[in-house]
Amino acid sequence: MQIERRIIESGLLSKGFVKEKTHHNYFHHMYQGKITGVYTYTSLGTNYKTYDAGLLNMIKKQLRLDRSKQVVDLCKCPITEDAYNQILIDKGIFTP
Repeated sequence: MQIERRIIESGLLSKGFVKEKTHHNYFHHMYQGKITGVYTYTSLGTNYKTYDAGLLNMIKKQLRLDRSKQVVDLCKCPITEDAYNQILIDKGIFTP
Protein backbone atom coordinates (compact mmCIF):
# COMPACT_ATOMS: atom_id res chain seq x y z
CA MET A 1 0.00 0.00 0.00
CA GLN A 2 1.38 3.41 -0.99
CA ILE A 3 0.09 6.97 -1.02
CA GLU A 4 1.63 10.21 -2.24
CA ARG A 5 2.76 12.76 0.33
CA ARG A 6 0.68 15.53 -1.26
CA ILE A 7 -2.48 13.42 -0.85
CA ILE A 8 -1.67 12.82 2.82
CA GLU A 9 -1.09 16.52 3.40
CA SER A 10 -4.18 17.76 1.58
CA GLY A 11 -6.32 15.05 3.18
CA LEU A 12 -5.22 15.99 6.69
CA LEU A 13 -5.83 19.69 6.07
CA SER A 14 -9.34 18.91 4.83
CA LYS A 15 -10.03 16.95 8.04
CA GLY A 16 -9.38 19.78 10.49
CA PHE A 17 -5.63 19.47 10.95
CA VAL A 18 -3.49 22.60 10.97
CA LYS A 19 -0.07 22.69 9.36
CA GLU A 20 3.09 23.86 11.08
CA LYS A 21 6.12 24.04 8.82
CA THR A 22 9.47 23.44 10.50
CA HIS A 23 12.15 21.05 9.28
CA HIS A 24 9.14 18.79 8.60
CA ASN A 25 5.49 19.58 7.90
CA TYR A 26 3.67 18.94 11.19
CA PHE A 27 -0.09 18.44 11.20
CA HIS A 28 -1.89 19.01 14.51
CA HIS A 29 -5.45 17.78 14.96
CA MET A 30 -7.94 20.43 16.03
CA TYR A 31 -11.38 19.92 17.52
CA GLN A 32 -13.64 22.88 18.25
CA GLY A 33 -10.70 25.26 18.00
CA LYS A 34 -8.43 23.32 20.37
CA ILE A 35 -5.41 21.14 19.68
CA THR A 36 -6.17 17.57 20.78
CA GLY A 37 -2.59 16.32 21.05
CA VAL A 38 -2.93 14.07 18.00
CA TYR A 39 -0.38 14.94 15.33
CA THR A 40 1.76 13.55 12.58
CA TYR A 41 4.35 14.92 10.23
CA THR A 42 5.61 14.51 6.70
CA SER A 43 9.18 14.88 5.53
CA LEU A 44 10.21 17.58 3.10
CA GLY A 45 12.87 15.33 1.55
CA THR A 46 12.68 14.31 -2.08
CA ASN A 47 12.99 10.64 -1.06
CA TYR A 48 9.59 10.84 0.64
CA LYS A 49 7.22 11.84 -2.16
CA THR A 50 5.50 8.46 -1.83
CA TYR A 51 4.83 6.84 1.54
CA ASP A 52 5.06 3.05 1.69
CA ALA A 53 3.59 0.59 4.20
CA GLY A 54 6.32 1.22 6.77
CA LEU A 55 5.79 4.97 6.84
CA LEU A 56 2.00 4.56 6.80
CA ASN A 57 2.32 2.33 9.86
CA MET A 58 4.17 5.11 11.68
CA ILE A 59 1.52 7.67 10.70
CA LYS A 60 -1.19 5.22 11.80
CA LYS A 61 0.25 5.14 15.31
CA GLN A 62 0.61 8.92 15.47
CA LEU A 63 -2.99 9.43 14.32
CA ARG A 64 -4.19 6.79 16.84
CA LEU A 65 -5.72 4.57 14.17
CA ASP A 66 -5.85 0.77 14.14
CA ARG A 67 -4.98 -0.01 10.51
CA SER A 68 -2.81 1.61 7.84
CA LYS A 69 -5.79 1.45 5.47
CA GLN A 70 -7.55 3.89 7.80
CA VAL A 71 -4.77 6.42 7.13
CA VAL A 72 -5.37 6.09 3.40
CA ASP A 73 -9.14 6.31 3.92
CA LEU A 74 -8.74 9.39 6.11
CA CYS A 75 -6.60 11.12 3.48
CA LYS A 76 -8.67 10.05 0.47
CA CYS A 77 -11.99 10.92 2.16
CA PRO A 78 -13.91 7.68 2.90
CA ILE A 79 -13.40 8.60 6.58
CA THR A 80 -14.94 12.02 7.19
CA GLU A 81 -13.72 14.59 9.70
CA ASP A 82 -16.70 13.80 11.94
CA ALA A 83 -16.06 10.05 11.70
CA TYR A 84 -12.39 10.53 12.58
CA ASN A 85 -13.30 12.74 15.53
CA GLN A 86 -15.69 10.03 16.71
CA ILE A 87 -12.92 7.40 16.47
CA LEU A 88 -10.73 9.55 18.72
CA ILE A 89 -13.57 10.25 21.15
CA ASP A 90 -14.43 6.53 21.34
CA LYS A 91 -10.78 5.77 22.17
CA GLY A 92 -10.81 8.38 24.92
CA ILE A 93 -8.20 10.58 23.22
CA PHE A 94 -10.30 13.66 24.00
CA THR A 95 -13.81 14.48 25.14
CA PRO A 96 -16.20 16.70 23.20
